[in-house]
Amino acid sequence: MRERPAGLRAGLIQALRYAVDGLHYVVRTQRTFRVQLLCAAVIAILAVWLRLEALETAVVALAMFAVLAAELINTGVEAIVDLLVERNHHELARLAKDIAAAAVVVSIVGAVIVGGLVLGPPLAERVGVTPAWSGLLARGGALFVVVAGALGLLSLLRRPTADEPRGARRRAS
Repeated sequence: MRERPAGLRAGLIQALRYAVDGLHYVVRTQRTFRVQLLCAAVIAILAVWLRLEALETAVVALAMFAVLAAELINTGVEAIVDLLVERNHHELARLAKDIAAAAVVVSIVGAVIVGGLVLGPPLAERVGVTPAWSGLLARGGALFVVVAGALGLLSLLRRPTADEPRGARRRAS
């Protein structure tokens, strides 16, 4: 157990050290996080190149940080589940890890929608698409992602869970 430092300032500094240690671990060991950092850097450069307004930049940055935060939480959940389960595999442990991974996927889909809506029109205009068409393409792309996601979620309703035998859900209906 870690000892708490005396005083507010010392406690905040220690908390920041722990957070930096966690970031160091994730950057060093998690390839997915490094890929997401690279994507965030490319998107940040793109936002600067497209000269986005401050609010647009903030929205894109928030979406990028939401993905990174979800990945950090996912890594933390995986670490604690692996510690608690060790050699005795349990279905709930697998389920916790799968749900944490799903949170990352949901945040990525949200970031893609935000990126398409915010970055899409100015990017399309830079490559020669008219402003009217660029906005339409961005909204159409966002709608496509939402509809595809909804259809994907609906298809999951028909799929048996890992603990159900194949076809059990169809027989029960």
